[in-house]
Amino acid sequence: MNSKDSKQIVDQVIGDLNSLKLGSCGIAVSGGSDSMALFHMLTDWESDNRPKIFVASIDHGLRSESKSEVEFVKKICETKKIEHVALTPAMHLSKVRGNLQNNARSARYQLLKNWAISKNLQCVLIGHTLDDQEENLLIRFFRGSGVDGLAGMEKKSVRNGILWMRPLLKFRKEELRNYLRNSNYSWIDDCSNYNEKFKRVKMRKLLKQLKSNDLITSNFVKTADHMLRSSKLSKEIAKSNSKTLLSFNVVGQITFEVDKFSKLFEDTQFRILSGIISWFSGKFYKPRFSQLENMHNKILNLKWMGATLGGTVFKKKNGIVTVMRELASIEENYLVKEEKFIWDNRWLITLKPEAQGKLYVKPYGLLGPDDHGLSITSEFDKSALAPIPTITTNKGVKFVPLSNLEYDIDIKLLNQDNEFYKFF
Repeated sequence: MNSKDSKQIVDQVIGDLNSLKLGSCGIAVSGGSDSMALFHMLTDWESDNRPKIFVASIDHGLRSESKSEVEFVKKICETKKIEHVALTPAMHLSKVRGNLQNNARSARYQLLKNWAISKNLQCVLIGHTLDDQEENLLIRFFRGSGVDGLAGMEKKSVRNGILWMRPLLKFRKEELRNYLRNSNYSWIDDCSNYNEKFKRVKMRKLLKQLKSNDLITSNFVKTADHMLRSSKLSKEIAKSNSKTLLSFNVVGQITFEVDKFSKLFEDTQFRILSGIISWFSGKFYKPRFSQLENMHNKILNLKWMGATLGGTVFKKKNGIVTVMRELASIEENYLVKEEKFIWDNRWLITLKPEAQGKLYVKPYGLLGPDDHGLSITSEFDKSALAPIPTITTNKGVKFVPLSNLEYDIDIKLLNQDNEFYKFF
């Protein structure tokens, strides 16, 4: 690829961003070629229309090289006078149950989300490429994924009021590396990209073999586009049905009638259950279908009373299912670091500038016995109130929603259409 081809890529990326007329945006930069290409394209953009740029690098703490990679990005940001921050999961991922790669992806999204909210960023840019799209499609095909899994990544999506954008999704990794070479920009090669113990690396190698033997064409990735159209239609049907089926209350519980639920299309039933669980857990990736199918069967079973899945509790009584957050899945003491942040995936908490001292957010159900003497002005029982947020200090409780306590704080449940239904 010559410099003319590189210019066409840059012009297309900048043109897409320019049309959004953003005031600010963040870039997730790892130091690899894809994110470094995106970083340089934006920071070299000379225009009064260029948004203010912020950069975040994620250090999962899983590799010895990760600190030096973050430092590499930090130094380049300093030379271009761009604000940079390193983000690290609160708990080491080796101590988290489940698939390490999936947990890393979920942690990455949560960290970027909270960073974007704290900075009031309108948009976060991610450096996924056409190669990533193909690899995802192949991985999910072999996994037996349905329509949503095969739909692949979208160029634009909105979550928590933030636009998530993948400007490089139509470009090849090698095209981006040629752009960096032509511009004399460097990048870091992650050695784990060549370690075949990871499924993605195996799929990358298989994809190359399939192409070299003419068993797969460049149109392969169009499967994702076709599936995306089908996925969007299914989502809209599920959203429409949910609006008449589901009810929310102020403490974040969801209720629905089993009889009405059972009369919906089966695909719609699964999508609604998956959306509910994802909303409560805040996880970017949906529950495995086998788990979802098991929960679905239990709900339709006349004798079933209750079960948990993905940090979510389902209970059934008199034909009504009540869904709530599982107390055991909530962080016990969350240290407040910003004036505006999302707690436990669903609660937007905004502190007034007057708030002082070290504050924590703690679920109501984990307060001490002495603190439960607060006057709660609601008819909800303790299990319903248990997952709601309270504001505490080392000396005691400062604020509890629905109580007689007052404090300079605003707590809002994110259950509006654009917040809840984004998980469908």
